[in-house]
Amino acid sequence: MSSEFEYQIGRFTGSSANVVMNGSEADWNKHYRIRAGIDQPDPQNWAMRAGSHMEPLILDWFEAQTANPITRRGEVVFHPELPDVCAKLDGYCAALDAIIEVKFLSPQRYREEFNPAYYPQTTLQRLCTGASKAILLVAQGTNEPLDFEHEHDPEYAAELLRRAAIFLNCLRTLTPPFPMPPIIPPEKWRTIDIIAEPTNWSGELLLYLREYDSTAAAALTHDEMGKAARDLVPDDVGKVFAGAFQITRNRKGNLAITRRAA
Repeated sequence: MSSEFEYQIGRFTGSSANVVMNGSEADWNKHYRIRAGIDQPDPQNWAMRAGSHMEPLILDWFEAQTANPITRRGEVVFHPELPDVCAKLDGYCAALDAIIEVKFLSPQRYREEFNPAYYPQTTLQRLCTGASKAILLVAQGTNEPLDFEHEHDPEYAAELLRRAAIFLNCLRTLTPPFPMPPIIPPEKWRTIDIIAEPTNWSGELLLYLREYDSTAAAALTHDEMGKAARDLVPDDVGKVFAGAFQITRNRKGNLAITRRAA
């Protein structure tokens, strides 16, 4: 086990926060087994290695664009009151009193999905550091990084810490969070043809697969139309109201399209 990972054994960290707030029962159990030292963490895949390689570059870019130093890179910060609760910082901007969480993501991921997906992680970093702000800094492909400020939600933070206590109790008692399903060995895996031999889930699976196939072109069109809409906005316009939509320019000049509240 790498020294990079050792500090996480028996502890609740930023990735734990994402699991307990967004994960399934299977996700909880898998994370428990890794944090209990039963299983080894998954080896780094290409996306993980690319993210680690790009992180310093993305932070340096943000630092240059804002003219504010980004410090505390890679620092592990423990919660001031809760044992075994900690977060590893990508960076901290003292001028903004903000933790900076960096992600290098595929261009196919939408901000409506990834922005809330990492909210638990930034919330925990905020709780551990006492920072007044949390910023998710995202680069996708060769596009310039975009920053998203995460507002603090006290009720959400309280629920996160409640689940953290449950997860830590599982680690201390070596009790899986949920009943573990039986493990089926590969030699017992089956091959089935749901057209030749329909099952009780065949219809639902085919429905999902047809929708999966039919939305592929729409996903590409979504990105292209969003770019085209943003390109139309003059450089001196900071906010556009367009019926159900709103286009907002952040402090670095990048535009984001969102739906307006009803």
